[in-house]
Order: sequence, then structure tokens, then C-alpha cells
Amino acid sequence: MKKQKMSKFWNMGTTIVLCAAVGIVLGALLQNVVMWLCIGAGIGVVLGAIRQIAN
Repeated sequence: MKKQKMSKFWNMGTTIVLCAAVGIVLGALLQNVVMWLCIGAGIGVVLGAIRQIAN
């Protein structure tokens, strides 16, 4: 198994957290926090994975 730098995991985590935060804000505005939190976290995972592959 290849060792990976901690910064790669930090970047993916940051992406997930930021997208989840946007989801929470959208959920608060649209009166459905849980659904938008899940959508935001899911988008964060996908974007984080794409970002890791691109690097």
C-alpha cells in the first residue's frame, strides 16, 4: 500500500465539510436541513474524490 501525504486527506475532508456547510445553509433557507445536508455531503465526497484523482 502506497503512503499518501496527510494533506491529501485534509483537502478531501475540507471539500466535504465545505459542501456540507453549503447544504446546511440551503436547507435552512428551504426548510429541509437534513435532505440538503446529505446532498451537500454527497457532493463534497464526489468533488473531493475527483480532486484527489486529478492530483
